[in-house]
Amino acid sequence: MAKPRPRIRVPKSVEAGVPFKVRTRITHPMHTGLQRDRDGNLVPRQIVNRFRVRYNGEEAFSVDLEPAVSADPYIEFEMAVPASGLLEFEWVDDDGSVYSLSRKIAVG
Repeated sequence: MAKPRPRIRVPKSVEAGVPFKVRTRITHPMHTGLQRDRDGNLVPRQIVNRFRVRYNGEEAFSVDLEPAVSADPYIEFEMAVPASGLLEFEWVDDDGSVYSLSRKIAVG
């Protein structure tokens, strides 16, 4: 399996208190533990089970993901911020791996 690759899309600048779209996707196979390999053996479960966004260190959005989520999960939501700051994105895998990205956002 290729290494999971997270991606995010947020505007570089926004207006204070005005909602904007946040788009995220992580390239990940999301094995449910029910699939079989070519030899008929069960492929162990490996899903991204938690997604979290922090704004200036405080949790702003989070979701628990279940095995029914498709491969390469795409998450889109809206949020608003009162001031410029740092958005930190984190995806947590069943095996404990954490994939993260961050973006600065300016309020103008």
